[in-house]
Amino acid sequence: MSAILLVARRDYLGYVTAWGFWLGLLLTPLILGVFMLAPVLAASSQPARYFTIVESGDSFTQAVRAELQDRAGQTAPDLPRAGLTGSLPAFILVPPPASGPDELAAFLAGEKLVPTAAGPRPLFAALIVSDPSGTIRYLSKNLQAQALLDIARAAERKVAEDRVFAAAGVSSRLIDDARSARRDVVAQRVGSGGAGRALDVTLQDRAPFLVSIGLAFILWFLIFSVVNYLLMGTIEERSNKIFDSLLTSVRLPQLLTGKLLAVLVLSLTLMAFWSSGSILLTWLASSQLPPGLVAQMSILGMAVLKPMILGPALISFVLGYLIYGALFLALGSLCDTIQEAQTLMTPLIVLLMVPLFMLTIAIDDVGSPAIAAMSWVPLFTPFLLILRMPTDPPLWEVLAQLAVMVLTTGLILRLATQVYRAGAVHGAGLGDAGAWVRRLIPGRRPSGPDSRT
Repeated sequence: MSAILLVARRDYLGYVTAWGFWLGLLLTPLILGVFMLAPVLAASSQPARYFTIVESGDSFTQAVRAELQDRAGQTAPDLPRAGLTGSLPAFILVPPPASGPDELAAFLAGEKLVPTAAGPRPLFAALIVSDPSGTIRYLSKNLQAQALLDIARAAERKVAEDRVFAAAGVSSRLIDDARSARRDVVAQRVGSGGAGRALDVTLQDRAPFLVSIGLAFILWFLIFSVVNYLLMGTIEERSNKIFDSLLTSVRLPQLLTGKLLAVLVLSLTLMAFWSSGSILLTWLASSQLPPGLVAQMSILGMAVLKPMILGPALISFVLGYLIYGALFLALGSLCDTIQEAQTLMTPLIVLLMVPLFMLTIAIDDVGSPAIAAMSWVPLFTPFLLILRMPTDPPLWEVLAQLAVMVLTTGLILRLATQVYRAGAVHGAGLGDAGAWVRRLIPGRRPSGPDSRT
């Protein structure tokens, strides 16, 4: 046991004393935060965009104004729309400086400026309405920006409804009356307190599903991040012939166990640092946050501590890490260079992408039969079992999948030890691994002088 701890201590200190580790530790949450806030930041950094409408009447212009007001009002601080707040650039309607497309071309190209309250500005786009039955022309130099074009199309749909109702002799106000008279569709669940009793669905009901998706993604992200340390460290030690010195002091199983333990503690260090940092920042900013948002975060935090979610999540993390960690250790022992490792990493990266894809399915339907079926695949079980826990799967099924994971982990660790011995100790490489695979193919004779009789 002391030998295992010495190997783990050596590798762990080697990782945490590197400046790159601390740089990644600090930059990863910052990059993720910027990535999530990128749409809002991009929209807030956009200058106001000025556009004009050339129309003989004002029906389309009024519809565009109404659509702009409706979309600008979609800034409620509720949780589902928090990521969309401020994602629409500021569009300002100005009087048309010219009436035809040829005259407007100079303004759209920036050769001429239009007068605005902020001074002369270039014209971003122009909408030309030729007649009530004709095509509306959208002119702009920036055709990649689709927001204003979508607003114009939505406004035209409303104008078309008004035309159709007017042609039928019916007031267009009937549409507004019909919309205001629509009934709300309220999601409810059947309560366990009595037959036929229905209760409104609250965030507390949805919290286990939201938390399970978040935990599965965190597990995927941690495994994807830390197993790379095992691969690169093994390649470096193989190329520097460090294994011979290490094996004079410890046995091979102890060496592998120590390396896996070191990176496991490293991942726990990452989790502790990010968790404590998130809790500290939330506590410091709690006085500035809306009370409703603080209550929602508290509900999500309590859902994480539920035994039915936290227990399988911890077991899945340990077993999932051991499965993929052993695989990456075995791959690294066969490679002399990073280029060789990259050719072998591709299949494992593809395998790790599958559970990430299943997360997108779980967002819409966590009880999907596809998730239930693929959760029996041991390489995917660590991630998908967490997703299924809020749906209350049968206890025998959970225990059976955990048992399959344990057996698979033991088998992979045993095979990884043999591969590690062949690669790190005896110097086997990719060519030897390929020859071993070819010998497994029935009816195929190995090529080379050794195969001659």
